[in-house]
Amino acid sequence: MPGSDPKILKPKIVALQRDTAALLKLLGGDAEDRLRFWEIVKGITTPIQLEMASHQLDVMQNMIKQVAVSTKALEKASRPAATKATKAAKAAKGGA
Repeated sequence: MPGSDPKILKPKIVALQRDTAALLKLLGGDAEDRLRFWEIVKGITTPIQLEMASHQLDVMQNMIKQVAVSTKALEKASRPAATKATKAAKAAKGGA
């Protein structure tokens, strides 16, 4: 699957760290000012990220439920066929 290699995350993380550090340096001020700025940025983005993660988890949960329902239906549908095959095999052994 494209994009499933965790190695692609490292350059993105490094770039984010570099850009964030550069932005904070550009902002100037003391450590408290930079922390306040960071809290504002984080406060803006964190709820959206939480909402996206929650949505993705809901989608995954629904997919698991669909697979479970399909598996149970398949299992239920295969029982009569398995029972018939078992009876036929027993009949063949008994008739031989």
